[in-house]
Amino acid sequence: MATVRTILVGPPGTVRDLVGAVLALDGFSVEGPGSGVTDGGATTTVVVAVAPRPEEWDALRHRTGGIVLVADTDLSDDEVLEAVLRGVDAVVSTDASPLELAWAVDAVGRGETLLGPTQARSLATAARSGCGGVSLRLTSREVAILCSIERGESVKQTARTLGIAMKTVENLQSRLFRKLHAHNRAHALTLARSLGLLEPAGAGRPSGSRP
Repeated sequence: MATVRTILVGPPGTVRDLVGAVLALDGFSVEGPGSGVTDGGATTTVVVAVAPRPEEWDALRHRTGGIVLVADTDLSDDEVLEAVLRGVDAVVSTDASPLELAWAVDAVGRGETLLGPTQARSLATAARSGCGGVSLRLTSREVAILCSIERGESVKQTARTLGIAMKTVENLQSRLFRKLHAHNRAHALTLARSLGLLEPAGAGRPSGSRP
């Protein structure tokens, strides 16, 4: 299993220090906001943003890896939606138990996005109404890229399937991620399913068949 490396982001102080201490006690490697993100094969990086300020939100846009938001207030569904559109994969509160926090970091480290049913509906509603900055105008090539990701194909396999160059696949994938406000393949799939761009895994599709 990959080692999860956490990078703490947020205003320095008691709350951030406490979150870091809890993660360290749970066995996570904890580093400060100045750390770079270099993903080795056996290491997964998760950014843990503790009540981030606007300038820290801006800095998060330049990082790779999953993001867990630790909120110091109860967020409404709309606020969770805004956080997801900024790249957040999971939201926990500062009074969450150590077990809840560790579970969220572990899940995001595995490439998962923790989104409740009402929050998923809010995301879909915002997208369909043209709000939230999510574009549903995907080209046929972008849809093909999504389906390829869903099948677990590599960039090389996708290029072979579509009969295009690997560089073209990478460019299409990057453009797709920007439209969905996704920062990795797993996040793109979660958002696409929430927006109704893909059927839930296994629904209405025979095993092994291609759309």
